[in-house]
Amino acid sequence: MRKAAAILMLTLFPLNLFAAEPSNDDEEMGHIAGVVLACGAYKPLYQFEEILSRYISNTSRSPEVEKARLRSYAQSKLSSFSIYRKRKEECASAVRDFTRMPIFKTELYSDGSLRMPDGKFFYPRGQKKLAANAEKIYPTTRK
Repeated sequence: MRKAAAILMLTLFPLNLFAAEPSNDDEEMGHIAGVVLACGAYKPLYQFEEILSRYISNTSRSPEVEKARLRSYAQSKLSSFSIYRKRKEECASAVRDFTRMPIFKTELYSDGSLRMPDGKFFYPRGQKKLAANAEKIYPTTRK
């Protein structure tokens, strides 16, 4: 199953990195995600990737830059996953530190808008404000 996911990622994100701006942050996020994936923390990783994909989309100048940044993220994630999948000794602390990252305090809305912990909004390309019918997806209120 994991090999199939890795092959799927490589087919969706070809190895052409030359169209992108330097994306050290994207590669760092990919590295972190690969470690967490290797540890099997799928639920927080799903939430992280949902927020991160909107952040990358909302802050990229064009669809081409967005694709290149996502490709860089995915390649870094795959690389770190392949390294850490056999190392399970530090998983508890890695997942704990991961779930305490500030990105989990980001609010994601149904129209794709993000509200960062510092209060700054990032809207999808071409959108100037939060849509009137947008509902908050993350963080969910705990009952």
